[in-house]
Amino acid sequence: MQEFLAKIPPYDLLDARGLQALENIATRRMYKKNRVIIRQGDDTNNMFILLQGQMRVYVEDEHGKQLIVRILKPGDSFGEVALVGEFPRTASVETVTDCTVATFSRANYLAYLRDYPEIALALAKTLANMVRDTTEELSSIALSDVYGRIAHILNKYADEQDGEKRVPRFTHREIAGMIGSSREMVSKVLKELEKSEYISVDARHYVINRPLPDAW
Repeated sequence: MQEFLAKIPPYDLLDARGLQALENIATRRMYKKNRVIIRQGDDTNNMFILLQGQMRVYVEDEHGKQLIVRILKPGDSFGEVALVGEFPRTASVETVTDCTVATFSRANYLAYLRDYPEIALALAKTLANMVRDTTEELSSIALSDVYGRIAHILNKYADEQDGEKRVPRFTHREIAGMIGSSREMVSKVLKELEKSEYISVDARHYVINRPLPDAW
């Protein structure tokens, strides 16, 4: 676990002693696909770092309608807001694949931050970035048309692999949940992008073949 943590912010600031101390307070847990780890409104007091797999973060209204606000990949953490501020969970987290996480209790993690204040400062910056990213997501949803929202998602999750820009192959329903639209509209836009050869699709990815246009 130490080698993994040493590669992700803010823990890449730590020396071997600090990494060992962090591993000492961590509990490794494994969860199967489609398991809800955190429920919106819960009073749980753990923080998590995703070690393997993929998860989704979503909010849900009283009618059961969901909006996906974040997709988690290895190295991402979640639960910090409730951990530091003692707030109820503001969103739910569900596994998309089988996952492995490192979990930290509130008491142990806050004690760790007192011993390693540089991590506390970096964590504050991480939370500030999360607020910024959430604001950008809400702005995209509120101000863009369906195509603009889909283009935002594709560009946001694109990763350079073997000279290609690849995006995890989210289902059309998952993308609809991210942008607050219908699955049918998402399918229509993606089909048009593929027909125009802006994107191609393989078993696991959407591949962005050329820059997506600003408008459709």
